[in-house]
Amino acid sequence: MHAVAERINQESLFEAAVERHGGRLLTVARGIVGNRFSPEDIVQQALTNLYEHRARYNWEDPGPLMRRAVVNEALRTLRHRQPVALSVDLPGRSSSALGGLIATETVQQVRSAIERLPLHYRAALVLCEYEKLPYAEIAIALDATIPQIKTWLHRARRQLTRMLHHIFDPNEGSAPLCEQRLAS
Repeated sequence: MHAVAERINQESLFEAAVERHGGRLLTVARGIVGNRFSPEDIVQQALTNLYEHRARYNWEDPGPLMRRAVVNEALRTLRHRQPVALSVDLPGRSSSALGGLIATETVQQVRSAIERLPLHYRAALVLCEYEKLPYAEIAIALDATIPQIKTWLHRARRQLTRMLHHIFDPNEGSAPLCEQRLAS
């Protein structure tokens, strides 16, 4: 009888954790895999894996555990699956306003640059910049040391700066594509 009550308690704690952290987990998955894979599928698979082994874990503070499961699943997916074409859903898309076009193109270029980063750099950057996690939690999620995380973040930012210098310094590189089209 006690085992049944414990199982019900674990299930309710798991459901509450999914409700509380689901949106953030989706953000983490989307930041790591970008538009090449479905972040919803990655979160679903990570949560399914956790649910199957829910008795092993403490569900009182599940945030770091769930985040690590999603990061691991996202990295595993990037290493082993072929990408599928997904539509790009960008906020602020406006076909009539030049500002909207430029903003949309900039977002696309930044996302594309992030997707070109090495997996561990990308994961560290997403957890730091989007999730605002401290280095210690990022290190736990990525099974790395804090000095490694700092190095990965430094290198990721340096690579992004190189890839995106033309966006932020208009005197260098070419104009955004939408400006080129309008000028012709």
